[in-house]
Amino acid sequence: MGLLSDFFVASEEEATHYADRMNEDDQGKATASHVRPAAYKGLTDLEVGTLWAILEGKEWDADLHELEDEGDGDDEGDAWLFRFPDRLVQLLAHAEHSALESALHPWAATEELQVDADELRPVVLDLQRLAKQAIAEQKSVYLWGSL
Repeated sequence: MGLLSDFFVASEEEATHYADRMNEDDQGKATASHVRPAAYKGLTDLEVGTLWAILEGKEWDADLHELEDEGDGDDEGDAWLFRFPDRLVQLLAHAEHSALESALHPWAATEELQVDADELRPVVLDLQRLAKQAIAEQKSVYLWGSL
């Protein structure tokens, strides 16, 4: 099946319900159903941090380009939840289209990805869309992942 990567906008409570939705009763599933993820495969917090560094024109630095670990993964460590820091949300929301396009090739060429840049265009556009939505709704952008 591979590594699942869901990006979504939510409040902290909604994000927790989304991350725990497989273990929740019907009420938790109903809350999680309000979340509309952009679903991809093979992307982790490391790849998002790398994109962040590229958009800033900096070398990747774990202290500067880490997502916030929400610690709501499963007990086996097969799932995780990260929140995008506000700095990253603002950067994505306000990035010019040309800046996003310019980031595609260096991001695609990273050791972790090694893919065609065109494969990442929908991801970058979804991240920008979600960042704008998060700002408008005064919520956060999250990455939920699972093996």
